[in-house]
Amino acid sequence: MTFDQIKKFLIELKTNKTLFDEVSSVATANEIALIASHYGFKFTGQELKAISKSKIQGVNIKIQDTSPSYNFGEGGN
Repeated sequence: MTFDQIKKFLIELKTNKTLFDEVSSVATANEIALIASHYGFKFTGQELKAISKSKIQGVNIKIQDTSPSYNFGEGGN
């Protein structure tokens, strides 16, 4: 079951500094899922985002907006 895979991945993420550092260096759920697959976990970025509002004991999942923001208003840059 995908939820179990994600839960196991998140628990591993808490104890594996190398994995944590790899995941911390990317920006999208798909990139996280790709890294997770290298460690034997099977889920997609879409599945990871779908459970982002779920409560998993000891783990907080946070969605982060990484879209670029530009200010081309009257004040200029």
